[in-house]
Amino acid sequence: MNRNQINKELKVFINEASFISNKCRNKLLKLFSEEFHVSLDIDNYKNVDLSILEDYKILYREDTYEADPKIKDLEDLNERYQRFEEKAKKLINRKEIDFQNKSNFKNISNLIILFCMFFVMFAAVVLGIQALFSGHFRDCIWFLVFVLPWIFPKFSSSLQVRLEQARQYIKRLLKKVK
Repeated sequence: MNRNQINKELKVFINEASFISNKCRNKLLKLFSEEFHVSLDIDNYKNVDLSILEDYKILYREDTYEADPKIKDLEDLNERYQRFEEKAKKLINRKEIDFQNKSNFKNISNLIILFCMFFVMFAAVVLGIQALFSGHFRDCIWFLVFVLPWIFPKFSSSLQVRLEQARQYIKRLLKKVK
């Protein structure tokens, strides 16, 4: 592997780690500094650029660093980079964000909340009808005038959005099953 390929891969690793978090990016830079025996100034900088120059010195945030022991040749550079690459891939794969499982969790929690909303709606209707038939007209009027207008606009819009999300989720599940 030549120096230009290594520099391109370093940028890819830094971008992937930065996408996950600054903490992950800083761990990646620590791995680099350990494998290349360089003391990098690792801090929560907004932008980080890391590359290896033609004379095998390391350019990090416009500062030049030299490995101790020095990188002798391309073979030595490749050996160090291979060790770094293995550790970097493990770090990124371990920290990688799994959007699919988070999405499934949100969809399942949406179904549970929908069930609870229907239960609350059913309980409110039952309480209103029970108050009407038992002769507690004041409770029924209070429920109709104060409670329902306060809950219903928020409840109705939230219920519609959640029903649409649940319908889309169930459609996707049925497509996967077929």
